[in-house]
Amino acid sequence: MTRPRFEWSLLGLLLALPHGGCGGAGGEGHAIQGPDRGAAKRVYFVGFDASAPLVNALKQDKLQGIVVQNPYLMGQLGVKTLVQHLEKQPVETQVSTGETMVTPDNMEEAAIAPLLRPAKAENRAEGSLSGTKTKKWRVMVIPKGTTHEFWMTIHAGALKGAADLGNVEVIWQGPQKEDDRLQQIQLVQSAVAAGVDGIVLAPLDAKALVKPVEDAVAKGIPVVIIDSGLESKKIVSYVATDNYHGGVLAAKRLGELLKGEGKIILLRYAVGSESTEQRERGFTDTMKSEFPKIQYLSDTEYAGATSDTAQQKSQSLVTRYRGQVDGVFCCNESSTFGMLRALEGAGMLASRP
Repeated sequence: MTRPRFEWSLLGLLLALPHGGCGGAGGEGHAIQGPDRGAAKRVYFVGFDASAPLVNALKQDKLQGIVVQNPYLMGQLGVKTLVQHLEKQPVETQVSTGETMVTPDNMEEAAIAPLLRPAKAENRAEGSLSGTKTKKWRVMVIPKGTTHEFWMTIHAGALKGAADLGNVEVIWQGPQKEDDRLQQIQLVQSAVAAGVDGIVLAPLDAKALVKPVEDAVAKGIPVVIIDSGLESKKIVSYVATDNYHGGVLAAKRLGELLKGEGKIILLRYAVGSESTEQRERGFTDTMKSEFPKIQYLSDTEYAGATSDTAQQKSQSLVTRYRGQVDGVFCCNESSTFGMLRALEGAGMLASRP
């Protein structure tokens, strides 16, 4: 039977109304509302390491915390510790350079502000292995990479250590990307072949660099490890952040922001990177013991060596868990920056002027 014209008109009017229908604002019309399509909501975000974009995000409250190291001191003490050993002075087998949780509320404090804006050296090679030795000691400093601001500050600290001593020539060379183990191994071998007096190394892999380092030591070239550990007992000293404790600080900050409940993403960095694996372990151990109600949506994905790969992985996670995730932790500069861009693009970060 054909419906009367007025019934069809009424049906069309009801279909044209927004979700909520004739229930009106606050009415029972919410019962016919469609399913949540993953609308953006506030995500609490904690990261690791300072760079200009991350400090700016912290100021705007897009980041609620970053664990900050002291890479300037790390580079400085790496060189000084090696020279102390070369000059037959006693050295500590492990030297801590400290770690600090920085938040939007404490970032301008006198003791913290310098950690957020440290000195940096230009992103370029320093010195030459083939040139004539210009100082008493020639030291090769080999970072994990050369593009991140963290390594530029390590570089500046190494040069300051050499300047303080006055008798040290620093050769600075490293891989461009933080996943080029082969190039880092070749740099260690080149330093040995050139007969440097010592090596300061931030190993890309705790296992892969063991043999080249121990080969260097066997030829009378001592090695100080900075930033990230190496599975060898033949090194002079390990100068670094307490990375496990850095992960603990991050977990405490995120857990407190979430008031002990919620769903989170842990974006890991790279397999074999001892420093970030320690941070991840400190984070997961603390979450398990102190915030047992917090659940992981994802804790097995890796960001990779660059901020671009980190952003790609982050965008995939954000798309998958949009509307579900309450908190995120990233464990180094590039992964934090990549996730920041993904969350910003998705409109999932609150901010303040």
